[in-house]
Amino acid sequence: MNYDKRFSDKAINYLERVKKTGIENRQELDELSRQAYSDYRGGMLSEKEYGSIYAHLMEYRYPR
Repeated sequence: MNYDKRFSDKAINYLERVKKTGIENRQELDELSRQAYSDYRGGMLSEKEYGSIYAHLMEYRYPR
């Protein structure tokens, strides 16, 4: 995937894990969501990084 060059390795790892999980495993997507939010609140992810991860999670968690 082509991510923002300013994203941390941690954020890119989350985005790749979300894509790999796909729509098949909702429990794992929920866990990734909790982990990403915890890292965001702990200052390990920026607001922009978390927003991107969250958007991808919602696309996979609630497909149209």
